[in-house]
Amino acid sequence: MLQAIRSKTASLVVKILAGLLIISFAAWGIEDFIGTKASELTVASVGDADIDPVEFDYELSRETQRLRQVFGGQLTEEQINNLGIGNAVLQRMINDAALAQKASELGLLVSDDQVTKAIHSDETFKGFDGNFSRQRFNEVMRANGFPESVYIERVRGDIALRQMLGAVDNAPAAPKKLTEMLRAFRFEKRTADTLLIKAEDQPDPGEPTEEQIKKVYDDQAQRFTAPEYRKITFVHLDPALLMDGVQVTEEDLQAAYDANAQNYIKAEQRDVQMIVLTDEERAKEAARMLAEGQDFMDVATGFAEMEEAAVNLGAVTREGLLPDLAEAVFAVDKGAIAGPIKSPLGWHILKAVDVDPGFTKPLEEVRDEVTQIVKRERAVDALYDLSARFEDQIGGGATLEEAGRRVGADAVTIDAVDRDGMTPDGAKAAGLPDLASLLPVAFAADEGIESELTEAGDKGFFMLRVDKVIAPALRPLDQVRNDVIAAWKDVERTKAAEQQAKEMAQLIDGGTQFSTLAETVPASIESVGPISRNDRDKASVSVIAEMFELDAGKAGIARIGNDFKVVHVRDVTGPAAGEAGKTAAELDDLLDQDVGRDLSAQLIEAMRSELGVSVNQRVYNAVIAPGRFDPRQPL
Repeated sequence: MLQAIRSKTASLVVKILAGLLIISFAAWGIEDFIGTKASELTVASVGDADIDPVEFDYELSRETQRLRQVFGGQLTEEQINNLGIGNAVLQRMINDAALAQKASELGLLVSDDQVTKAIHSDETFKGFDGNFSRQRFNEVMRANGFPESVYIERVRGDIALRQMLGAVDNAPAAPKKLTEMLRAFRFEKRTADTLLIKAEDQPDPGEPTEEQIKKVYDDQAQRFTAPEYRKITFVHLDPALLMDGVQVTEEDLQAAYDANAQNYIKAEQRDVQMIVLTDEERAKEAARMLAEGQDFMDVATGFAEMEEAAVNLGAVTREGLLPDLAEAVFAVDKGAIAGPIKSPLGWHILKAVDVDPGFTKPLEEVRDEVTQIVKRERAVDALYDLSARFEDQIGGGATLEEAGRRVGADAVTIDAVDRDGMTPDGAKAAGLPDLASLLPVAFAADEGIESELTEAGDKGFFMLRVDKVIAPALRPLDQVRNDVIAAWKDVERTKAAEQQAKEMAQLIDGGTQFSTLAETVPASIESVGPISRNDRDKASVSVIAEMFELDAGKAGIARIGNDFKVVHVRDVTGPAAGEAGKTAAELDDLLDQDVGRDLSAQLIEAMRSELGVSVNQRVYNAVIAPGRFDPRQPL
């Protein structure tokens, strides 16, 4: 597609996608759709554009898969619906459709050359040589569930969107009154004393009842649910398979050694400072001052009137200096001074501030290492022929196991592995190679079908088959009983810590000294501040939020994980003199950006309003319903 994109138009891509959908409808049973109105097959309409349920279902499936990866495969269909993911996906598609129509009306057409350039310049798709890699592109598309044509059109749409929204980049400045209020809000500073109350320091709550165990088990079912596992079989075409058969000559070794000389030979370097004067007498005077013990930099910046940056040459090799200067400064010991020395540029006095002697590892010393480099490079080259023979075997009807055996690479089967490479017993899956893309490919593949042969950089190629998909399942209570009891105790200790922290805050507000209360817990008082609302590197978000919620002299609590901090605000002040002025311009810029974002949102809303948006709730509900959308069933 990328190679041919210059000769294909966007309309052709749409026709291809439409053709694929028509073929799909035929496969589902076209009779189900005879007599169905076009509007009944549309989940939403934006102006002249329709969003069909198949496309919406595809986008929703991709977003659901992405979220499950983020949450470790623990999100159920019901949770997805409760989070409003379906509506968020649909609204995004509606916005995209509205922008696309307006971009077309405004003549914001994106050429195939622009799309190709954008994709080829994306670092994600570059190979080891720094250029666009078709193999890498295919891997990313497959791992993310993107048909190539869909991705290309998304890139085209993103470029058009940036062109359109660029018009609001030069938004009018935010109102002065607003900036003044926000400056005062932002630069307010507070100081507080805090005391950590840890859940683990609370007394053992005892043993839970069976009823309490069952409640925790039910309430925290996600915590005790096993992730999705997959049984996979794969063949790894590793360069190591061919390395033993590679013959290496002395000429090969010498060539590889020379090509990697930077790893074995490092020239001597010296950290050099230099004074340059145009007059010999002044140079001699400077040398005399240095001989008397005056600091080199003081003489350079004072007597020679040089800038400090010009004095420090940094680390240099012999080749980095004029020959006479190099010979002089590389002949003295660390800390010694050479010169004055005359050059076409004037009179030079140099100091060897530091010395890095460099090193040389002769070929004989690194022979084994260089031999392995040569063998691996040759093996990687030969692996392309091996991979072609392997694919020929697959194309000829051989199974994954048969094809691997015929080229000398045995297939490996892992009975159950999750997305992180772990087995159901919590151990790292044995036999799993160090291939970053193997598991993403495995969890994007359909059951029972071999994947494409995937390139793994200098680690070769692999092909896999998903033999079985083991859906996430709640582990039996007897299997996780100890974990459930531990979870109950964690909850009870957290409740106790929260209650203790609340009681302390109430006592402080009642006049009890903070220091007196601190004597009753293992932790000591920590002072925080003065800090502003944005100093998140100086305190946790919850502590800062509580500090700026309380009045001066008052106390409250902030949760940090399972622990709590008692927070007592001691002082509230405005910004230090000049501080607001220093960062006012920065804040004004941020506010202007916010105005730009608001205008972008208003622009999209205006487009939606002008074009008209309608949602077919019946079709929408059918797609997002548990069990998902089955296009074979009439809506």
